[in-house]
Amino acid sequence: MTQDTGTQDPGTQDTGGRPRRGRRRDPDAHAAVLRATRELVAELGYHRVTMERIAARAGVARMTLYRWWPNKAAVVTEAVADRLAPGPLPDTGSTRTDAIAHLDGLVRTLTLLGDPSVVAGALAERGEAGRTDLRDLLAARLRPLRDLLDRGAERGELPPGLPVAALVDSWVGFVLYRIVFTEQVPAEDEVTALVDALPFSEPDD
Repeated sequence: MTQDTGTQDPGTQDTGGRPRRGRRRDPDAHAAVLRATRELVAELGYHRVTMERIAARAGVARMTLYRWWPNKAAVVTEAVADRLAPGPLPDTGSTRTDAIAHLDGLVRTLTLLGDPSVVAGALAERGEAGRTDLRDLLAARLRPLRDLLDRGAERGELPPGLPVAALVDSWVGFVLYRIVFTEQVPAEDEVTALVDALPFSEPDD
């Protein structure tokens, strides 16, 4: 039989999509839940994972999960948080190659847990908290992408005065629209075409 490992802690509960307050989390049980969640998502896919399955795999009471998280999407988001963080800014010496790699990385992140319906479903389930996390995820990629294009201009690969911020917003907006709203994964050649619309030239020596 699973055991309730939560202990009482004064405070209010967060009714959004973020982890709830009101119970101190047992570190071992917390780690077991996140580990079980990652395993189940890998084995079953996001849509077939349930709070009941997570609780059973982790060896905790189902109500413990609901005291710590409001829904499945919140548990999964925390379980894969480290995989959502952007990697280092690519620098192969080619702005074109680096920009394509950075956008491909964004596509992979937004489809980390499966097909685009996962992103759309998780956002709907988590409400405002999900939208906030998505904004944070995108913001973490916008600045490096702008820096990447600015670096290309400094190298002479791109003309000066390029509207970098608007370009980056349009690229990320395209990826987001495709995945979240139409639930389609942008093809590699489409991402490449976005970048190839820029007037690249050979870098200065």
